[in-house]
Amino acid sequence: MFKKRIAFKLTAGFVVIVLLSMLTIGVFFIQMFKQYTFESAEKTLLERARNISSVVSQNTQSNGQMRGFGGFIRFLDTLAEAKVWITDTNGNPAVLYGMGMGYSFTSDPLSEEAKKMISEVVSGKEAISQSFSSLYSEETLTVGVPVYNSQSQVIGTVLLHAPVTGITSTLDKATSILLLSLIFALVLTIGLGIFYSLLFTRPLKAMNSTAIQMAKGNYSARTGINRLDEIGQLSESLDQLASTLDQTINQLYQEKGKMVDIISSISEGIVAFDTDLNPLSQNYALRQIMKRPTPYENEQLKNDFKQMGIDCSLESVIREKKALQTTNEWMDKKLKFTLSPILDNHSNVTGSVALVQDISESEHLEQLRKDFVANVSHEFRTPLTIIKGSLEAIIDGAVFDMEDIKRYLDRMLSETRVLERLVGDLLELSRLQSGKISFNMEKLNISNLISDVVKSMVTIAAKKDIKVEYSIADILPAVIGDYDRLRQLFVIFIDNAIKYSPEKTVITIVTKVGDSLEISIKDQGYGISADELPYIWDRFYKSDKTRKSNGSGLGLAIAKHLIRLHGGKVELQSDIGKGTKVTVYLKFLKE
Repeated sequence: MFKKRIAFKLTAGFVVIVLLSMLTIGVFFIQMFKQYTFESAEKTLLERARNISSVVSQNTQSNGQMRGFGGFIRFLDTLAEAKVWITDTNGNPAVLYGMGMGYSFTSDPLSEEAKKMISEVVSGKEAISQSFSSLYSEETLTVGVPVYNSQSQVIGTVLLHAPVTGITSTLDKATSILLLSLIFALVLTIGLGIFYSLLFTRPLKAMNSTAIQMAKGNYSARTGINRLDEIGQLSESLDQLASTLDQTINQLYQEKGKMVDIISSISEGIVAFDTDLNPLSQNYALRQIMKRPTPYENEQLKNDFKQMGIDCSLESVIREKKALQTTNEWMDKKLKFTLSPILDNHSNVTGSVALVQDISESEHLEQLRKDFVANVSHEFRTPLTIIKGSLEAIIDGAVFDMEDIKRYLDRMLSETRVLERLVGDLLELSRLQSGKISFNMEKLNISNLISDVVKSMVTIAAKKDIKVEYSIADILPAVIGDYDRLRQLFVIFIDNAIKYSPEKTVITIVTKVGDSLEISIKDQGYGISADELPYIWDRFYKSDKTRKSNGSGLGLAIAKHLIRLHGGKVELQSDIGKGTKVTVYLKFLKE
């Protein structure tokens, strides 16, 4: 683990660099020192050999005899600090040509290299060699200088043999000093390398810790490094990145919160899936549309979608990367599914989303629109057809009797009044819906108003032998309203009760005082099915389209708006074959 750390790598690098540098310098220094030492020793020996050669040359008489040579030759070794050979031109030690004397230095035979060196010196050249080492059983440096007579002729040689033990010992000491220096430098380098590496890696550890904190979601973490070098620039960039990420993440959280609020407030259901069709998230509207309790478990949601075949559609959307719309029946609703793939920046599918819309109401409204157009067309077409036919008969002369003409004209007048009433109802409903109608609000006695309505409707009820019973309470509080509009309201309800009740039945009107003034109108008519109850307040809606009616289908729509504009409400209960009960709730004045 330690070998993987940058501190170890830096320290090892420093040590290797210093070691290689010192070894290179040391080897070079030893070689240079060795060369210098040998060259210095050679120069010294040559100088001494020249001096000895000069002395020998000067002490040689014309007859070849040297005065006092016997005593001189015995202390030459000490004088030259080396072993001294003086040879003649034939290489015989201590025998000079013409001297007539011999002084033997050794009895061992000379090597070929030694003989070659002597021959070179005899030829008049100075020579340097280590070829005499075998004679002395140690490394020996030998220099040779020729000896000249007064006629500058070579008459012999001077050979100096110096052991190199002193030189090598000096080199060994230098090498030991170099090794000690190298060891000391390595120890110092390791210590300084570790210190510098730790100093170098400390800010890196701080930046690593900051990066780990950022990875964990703590974008407020900072490195705390204040330096002007590249590491300082890197730490500053990391701090700036953390600050930018902090701001960006906060903005994303805000946007996510807004998106969650928007999705939660959308009336359509939304659910997101991953690529394996596992639900990831959903909004509250989906549970309401699917009629499922809270929480809507993912497994239940998958089963519901599978039951409707939506899973196959989602697989197609993910596979083809194209949006898809489909419509399915669910319970008593008609649902529209808009399925779309979720793509990343590289156009890879990461999931899908489904938008679920309950189009039952819109489908019903569309049907109402169609019915409205059809009903208006029908309501207008029948009177217009009658008027057109009557006019054509009169114009064409098909009718010429005055009584028949009068009957046709009366019929045309009747149909014109029907059209007038229909147009009036449409205009009335339009004004009520737009709020452009004016009300004459005043304090009213509701008992007198209902009595007035009942009296006016008794004649119509008598045609079907229907009895209208009205139980008047002893004391009813006054209400604030428009007399004509409230009268119109109750006329609509009682007229419908008469219209849709069989003969010889009873219509009961009851008033009651509670939190509000309640007026109930109950008949014994045909009744309305539960499926049709939510739609009876729509324009031109007729619960039983098989029964003929001279109504326009606008009465209940007008009544609903009249009640709303008076600040009241209405409830309608009905059972097939048992009749219908309408209850109007109006606010009353409290004394």
